[in-house]
Amino acid sequence: MDEKENEFPAQSLTTLEDDAERPKAENKISPWWLIALTGAVVGIYLLVYWNWMSMPIALRRADEERHPERFIAEVAKQHLFEMSNVGPRVAGSHANEVITVQFLLRVINEIAAGANLAQRVEVEVQQAYGSMFLDYEKYPQTSVYQGIQNVVARLIPYQAKEPDNYLLLSSHFDSVPQSPGAGDDGTMSVIMLEVLRQMSLSARPYDHGIVFVFNGCEENTLQGSHAFVTHHRWFEKVRTFINMDVAANGGRDIMFQAGPKYSFLMEYYRDFVPHPYCTAVAEELFQADLVPSETDYYVYSKFGQIPGMDFAHSTWGYLYHTAYDAYDTIPNATLQHTGDNVLALAKALAYAEELNDIRANEGSKAVFFDFLNWFLVYYPLWASILLNVGLCVIALLAIGLSLWLMLPGTSLTFGQLVLQVLASMGIVLLSIIVGVGLSLVLGVILNAVGSSLSWFTQTWLVFGLYICPFLIATCTGPVLYIHFVRNVNLSLHSRVQILLDATCVLYVVVLIVLTCMSIRSGYLFTMAILFYTVTTLINAAMRHKSPYWIYVHLAGQIVPIAYFSSISLTSFATFIPMQGRGNADANPELLIALFAVLIALLLTGFLTPLVVLTRKGYLFIALVGVFFVVSIIVMVTSAGFPFRAHTSPQRFYIYHCKREFYHLNGTRRRIEGGYYVHPQDRHTEDVIREIVLKNADLVTPVLLGIQCDLELYCGIPFYQNTQHARSNIGLWVKGTFPTLPEATELEHIGTEPDDSSPGRTTFRFTVKGTDHMSFYVSPVQGVRLVGWSFSDSIPRSGVPWNGQDVHFINFVHGIDDRPYEFHLTVQGTASKASEAGWSFHLNVVTQYMHHEQYRSKEFQWFIKAFPDYAHVVAYPAFLLSKIF
Repeated sequence: MDEKENEFPAQSLTTLEDDAERPKAENKISPWWLIALTGAVVGIYLLVYWNWMSMPIALRRADEERHPERFIAEVAKQHLFEMSNVGPRVAGSHANEVITVQFLLRVINEIAAGANLAQRVEVEVQQAYGSMFLDYEKYPQTSVYQGIQNVVARLIPYQAKEPDNYLLLSSHFDSVPQSPGAGDDGTMSVIMLEVLRQMSLSARPYDHGIVFVFNGCEENTLQGSHAFVTHHRWFEKVRTFINMDVAANGGRDIMFQAGPKYSFLMEYYRDFVPHPYCTAVAEELFQADLVPSETDYYVYSKFGQIPGMDFAHSTWGYLYHTAYDAYDTIPNATLQHTGDNVLALAKALAYAEELNDIRANEGSKAVFFDFLNWFLVYYPLWASILLNVGLCVIALLAIGLSLWLMLPGTSLTFGQLVLQVLASMGIVLLSIIVGVGLSLVLGVILNAVGSSLSWFTQTWLVFGLYICPFLIATCTGPVLYIHFVRNVNLSLHSRVQILLDATCVLYVVVLIVLTCMSIRSGYLFTMAILFYTVTTLINAAMRHKSPYWIYVHLAGQIVPIAYFSSISLTSFATFIPMQGRGNADANPELLIALFAVLIALLLTGFLTPLVVLTRKGYLFIALVGVFFVVSIIVMVTSAGFPFRAHTSPQRFYIYHCKREFYHLNGTRRRIEGGYYVHPQDRHTEDVIREIVLKNADLVTPVLLGIQCDLELYCGIPFYQNTQHARSNIGLWVKGTFPTLPEATELEHIGTEPDDSSPGRTTFRFTVKGTDHMSFYVSPVQGVRLVGWSFSDSIPRSGVPWNGQDVHFINFVHGIDDRPYEFHLTVQGTASKASEAGWSFHLNVVTQYMHHEQYRSKEFQWFIKAFPDYAHVVAYPAFLLSKIF
């Protein structure tokens, strides 16, 4: 390669005479320059990844003397071993209601005994009864609890009077079926224990009391936190809260919800948390229901009407809610990271003056994000509006100045230069649209041919499958534009600068739209525009005479590339595992493709036009194409198979059902045994059919189909009514009856007509069953449900069944397993002749969640037939359907 090929262009804005005198090749640079640039971007990404993976050193008991008042991870890990060693802690089970409660009481009493004389630790067990209405859009439900337990402790000054204000720390100690729950939420429970211990050792009394709520029933519709909010006397003085939950094993804790509208909380987070990790993007994604879960933050903010913060572990969520969520999957460094943050924040808030008059500190929502876990950037929503509008104006002025300085080297007018910017905007926008379209079309195709989720374990395939097509389009567009649309009035470098300016203008338009919609995540475009504007002004100040204008531009991209790399890591580490347990009726490729192209746009939007500057730029595009082809090849091999045993399992949810249906006169019209397979991901049906084909004793699985028209809620014992949303792809496999550990007994104990209101009748019942039950109530047409004992009033119904209202009541009992009594009051008479004498359908469902030992031999074989990469949540369930 000769020396002239390596030479950087002497001037970015050349005159027409100079341009004519120079050889054409001198205006372009070596294609190796693009390889070096790509290497630099990858290098920044890897450095960010290394920083993202770096965690604080976990302290041991031996370190406590040298590090007083520090969180000790080893203490928390030892508690976690004892807590998770009991196995699954399902609400209502002996492991949850007795063993775990006793464990928490013992540890807290030990902490109280060792507390500093300035502190007093009090603990009690709350046993609660109540109900709440969860007003979900399509599947609202009434949640009823009987005798559930919370372990509640408080830390107050030993000699001073009881504080008037309290800070609440909250986590839950129950787990889902068949999961030891070391991560969810044992991790946060033991962190709270160690935070309580460390705070109790302080010789200085706190200005406010601190309440620690270990709630025993979160996994079933957040009942434990609701019980504390509505029935415990200490909640009356709670002013703010820190809620802690887990959706993954290990990694950093992310603070993903704050407030709302109480900015001082973010100020304390900014000033005191040693390892910040938070973003308003996560908050908005969570509140947009893109995360298929809910936390106790919902109860404290909605029912308790107090502001607070929500912490969670969310990366590497493959083991979340599985049998692999075990003690040995939780790194000590994770405990240290979260413990440091929560302890520092709790201590600061325990002295916060704002808690004395919390309502006086109400403000607006805020934009917040950490920069590479080093420091927090925070500003209120009103400030973001001013910042965004001001920045957009400055950016457009900077671009205008750049164009003005470009004029002397051309024979164009300023208006003609503006038209060049508009034309370049069209090219950049068209390239982006084509790139997004290619990625989304590929996502549709992969899903259609049964190749979805190939990136589930091999996450790098996201880059190859979705970012590569986007890059090919956004690089090819400018290259073709410069090649086919000649302009002798502008040098090559001037045209590239105009393409960059056009990209910035597009970002400005996007930011203005997001600002008008009060979408705080728009700060991502704020950052991109800010650094481009700064480098544009610097180059303008040098009048583009420096031969290194591109280096100035690239130097300004280092910070955005680093930050967007961090956002990429957070987004994919959080949302990729979720696609294995999300909506099986949706295409998971589309969401991941959209995340990929958004990250690619932010990372490379101000880089791809530079391809035009290199000789044979198409070779770089071809190289990206080769990586795309390699990704396709890997995808169709065994390496592209989505699931792996023990590390990234495929999830299955199976009920071994017994279903009994009765006529109005009490005679049984149908009894049936079999398996309901609830779809968890796009590949559920394929695996089930393959297993059934290998066993001649099992009937071919069928879709529920017409059963959903004939029977209320398809006659399936759903654990939650939201599962009915997947009934169109749910599978039924006929089989034997399950072995039920205890019978479900529904007794109609009386009917009471209301003489003062003709047609109004009250039906009274008592039911005895296992700790997890639910009731489906559907009045027939012509009859209205006007009263019941589940709550004070009749809430709105959800998705109708054959034109009839459907009410879903979720019921859990904890330590109190007495029969449950309830009544229903109806008004009117049936309007259909076929339903004469009927008032309502009543289905009773019982879920035997922690009774794996009662699986029948056929059920055991069915479960063992699953591949080794499968995690199967499987237990008996019973449905009793009657008409009254």
